[in-house]
Amino acid sequence: MKTSENTTTLESRLRELEAQREGTYDKRTEHLDAEGRAIFINRLIEEDSPYLLQHAHNPVNWFAWGNEAFATAKAEDKPIFLSIGYSTCHWCHVMEIESFDNVEVAKLLNQHFISIKMDREQFPDLDEIYMTGVQLVSGHGGWPMSNFLLPDGRPFYGATYFPAPSFMQVLGQIGGAWQSQRAELERNAHSLYQAINKILCERKPLETLQPGIVEKAVKACLQREDRSLGGLAGAPKFPQEPILLFLLDQVMRRDDGAALGFVERALQGMGRGGIYDQIGGGFHRYSVDEEWLTPHFEKMLYNQAQLGMVYLQAYQLTGNDFFARVARQTCNYVLRDMQTEQGGYYSATDADSEGEEGTFFTWSLSELEKCLSPAQADLAMSLFGVSPGGNFEGVNILYLSRPLSVSAREYGPDFYRDLDEVLMRLYQVREQREHPLRDDKMIVSWCAQMAKTLVWASQTLPFDEAASWLTSAESAVQRMLDNNLQAEGELKRISLHGVVSITGQLEDYSNLIGALICLYDVTDKPDYLSNACVLTARVIEEFWDANDQRFCLSPREQAGPKLVRSSNASDGAMLSPVAVMLESLQAIDLRLARVPKRFSEMPARAIFDKALASLSAVINENPISQCSLMRLIFGSVGGSCRSLQYSVGGRVRVFARKEITGRAESGRAQEEGNQDEVQIDVDFSILSPWHITAPQTQAEQEAGAFVPLRVSLNEESDWKIQSSSFPEATHFVAAPSGVVAIYRDSLRVRLRARRVRCSGAALFRISLNVVLQLCDDSKCLLPETLTLIV
Repeated sequence: MKTSENTTTLESRLRELEAQREGTYDKRTEHLDAEGRAIFINRLIEEDSPYLLQHAHNPVNWFAWGNEAFATAKAEDKPIFLSIGYSTCHWCHVMEIESFDNVEVAKLLNQHFISIKMDREQFPDLDEIYMTGVQLVSGHGGWPMSNFLLPDGRPFYGATYFPAPSFMQVLGQIGGAWQSQRAELERNAHSLYQAINKILCERKPLETLQPGIVEKAVKACLQREDRSLGGLAGAPKFPQEPILLFLLDQVMRRDDGAALGFVERALQGMGRGGIYDQIGGGFHRYSVDEEWLTPHFEKMLYNQAQLGMVYLQAYQLTGNDFFARVARQTCNYVLRDMQTEQGGYYSATDADSEGEEGTFFTWSLSELEKCLSPAQADLAMSLFGVSPGGNFEGVNILYLSRPLSVSAREYGPDFYRDLDEVLMRLYQVREQREHPLRDDKMIVSWCAQMAKTLVWASQTLPFDEAASWLTSAESAVQRMLDNNLQAEGELKRISLHGVVSITGQLEDYSNLIGALICLYDVTDKPDYLSNACVLTARVIEEFWDANDQRFCLSPREQAGPKLVRSSNASDGAMLSPVAVMLESLQAIDLRLARVPKRFSEMPARAIFDKALASLSAVINENPISQCSLMRLIFGSVGGSCRSLQYSVGGRVRVFARKEITGRAESGRAQEEGNQDEVQIDVDFSILSPWHITAPQTQAEQEAGAFVPLRVSLNEESDWKIQSSSFPEATHFVAAPSGVVAIYRDSLRVRLRARRVRCSGAALFRISLNVVLQLCDDSKCLLPETLTLIV
C-alpha cells in the first residue's frame, strides 16, 4: 500500500500495537493464518473505539477520521470512501462480513479510494452532517452509512447499506467517474454541501412565536398517533422520548387528558412489548414493526436514561404501578449489566450473538419447559404469548399479552411473587448463553443522562434500591470529573479502559452540567454546582456564537477538514443538546445566590433569552421536532411548576416529594374508607442570613407585619389535607408586635392528604401552593407564592 509512511515500518508499528492489545478486543475476520493470527492489519488498531477495532483486521486499508486521511487523499488525488456505523449495529456487521472483510472489495477500495471508518458515537456532529447529505440524496437514512467525498471532505454521493455485488458496482462507477467526470462530481459536492449548510446552519429571521404554538404541537402529536398500539403510527417505531416528555409536561402543567392518553398508550405498548426486555429489564433501540413486538435487539444507554425518565414522570402523575415497575427494572438493569467497576456506564450492547440477531433474547417453547416447573411454564406461556411456532423466526420474543394488573386480579395475591421467580429463573438460564458484544466505551453525554435519571429515581420510586441508585449516579459523575474533565474546563467525550479521547461536544457538556445541577439539588454538595459553573463558562467560550446568537453543536477545533458547524436545535434520538444547555443556563440563573462568587456575573439569563429568541422561527416551522425547546418556552413564559424550585434568586429551595400510602380498591368510588392517600414531604433549604416566619395564630398574623409560611392545596384539588406537621421553631426575632418564631437553614413540612373525588385526568397529580416571605435582620422581601406539582 502506498502511504506517507513506509509500508514495512507502518506494519511493524501496527503489529506491535496488536501484540500490546492482545485479548482486549475481538479479532473479527475470517483471514487467519495456520496459527490463528490475523493476516491483515490496518491503522484502526491504533484507535480506542470498539467499533473501529472490529475493523482493524479487514483487508481494507482503513484510516480513522483525521488529518492524515485527508492529506493522503489530496496527495494521491483520490476520492474518499467514508463508512459510518457503530459497534452494536446489526446491518453494520452484515456489511462488515459481506464487503469489508472481502478481499475483492478491499482491492477496489484500496486501489481507487482513501477509506475512512468512523464511529458515529465518537463524532455525532460529523454523523449529522453526512446523514443529512445521505437523506438529501436518497430520501432516507440509517447505518451503516456509505459516503463518497472529495478530498476536502464534501460529500458528492451517499447511501446506506450495500450488498457486496451492488457495492462493487458502485465503487467501479464512482472510480470511473472520478477519472472522466470529476467536474460533475465536484458540482454535486458543491450543491449538496450548500443544501446541508442551509439545513444545519441557516440563521432564521427573528420572529415572535405563533399564538397557540403549544396547542398546535400537542394536536400534531395526537394526529400522528397509533391509538390502537401506542406511539406514532407506522413502522419502524422509535420511543420518541422528546415527544413523550413534552406531553408529560403538558399533563403536569394543565392536566391535559388527551396528552396523558397518548403517553399512557405509548408506555403500555412499549412496556408490554418485545422492545422491552421482559426478563432482564431495559429497552432495545426500536421496534421494526408497529406492534412494538420485534426489536432490533441492540440496547443503548441513552434509551435507558431517557425512557427511565419518561416512566418516572408518568408514575409521578398517574400512580400507575406498572410504570414504576418498568422504571425500577430499567434502573436495576443498568446497575447490574452496564455499570463499570470504577463508576459510570458502558454505552451499549449488540443486537447479535452467536452470529445471529436476537439469539440471546429469544426462547423456544421447549427451552421454557425445560428450565421451569410445570406451573411456572404455564404462567410464562400465559403471560408472554409463547407458542410452539414462535413469533420471530420460529422462536419467541417474550411480550406481555395483556396488562399485568389484569393478570394479577386473575391469579391472586401471590402473582407478582410468582412472576418475579419465573423472571429470575429465566434470567439465570439466559446468563449461561453467549452474550451479545458490549461496547465498553463510556460516553459523557450518555452517562450523564443516566446519572440524572438515577438521581430522580432515587427521589421518586418507593423501593429499597433508591440509595444504591443515588450512589451509582454520584460515582458515575465523579469518575467523569476525575477522568474526562481537563484543565480550564475542557471535557473529553470518550473513556475506554481509563484512556480519554475526543474533544467533548455540546451534548457532553450540557448533559453533564444538567447531572451536576441535579445532584447538587438532591445532595446539597457545593462542588457539584461549582463544577457545573466551570463547565458552563467553557460552553459559553467554546460553543456560543455571539454574532449569530446560537449554540453550535461541535467544538471550534477538531481534526479533519473544516466543515459545517451545525446549530441544529431539533430533537433526534436524544434530546436536543441546545435545549438541554438552555435548561442548564436557566437552572444556573435560578441558583445565582448559591454559585461561587467568581461565577456570579455569568450572563446565563441573557444568553438563554437571546438563544431562545433566535430559535422562534424554527419552532414555528415545525414544533413537533422541537419538543424539548417547547418545554423550555412554556416554562419560561408560564413559570415553573415542578416539584423542586428555587425562589428569590436561589436564596430558598423548595422540594416536594410524594409517597403513595394508601390505595383505593379498584372499581370502587372514592368513598370513606376506600380512598387513595399520600404523604407529601416539603423540604426547605434557606441560605444564611435569611429566614422564614413560622406559622402563626390568627391573632399573631393580624398583629404582625410578617407573612408566615403556608403550605396548602389548590381549592379545586381532588385532594384534601388530612393533617399537616410543621417543625417547632428554634429561632426567634424581636418585632414591634412581639417575639416572632422563625425558621433558618432547613425544615420539613409533612402533609397527609386523601383523595375526595376523581375529576382530573392524572389521578396522582397534586398541586401545592407555598407562600413564603424571606427576611434578614434588617429587611423583608415581598412575599412569594410558588406552585409545585407533585
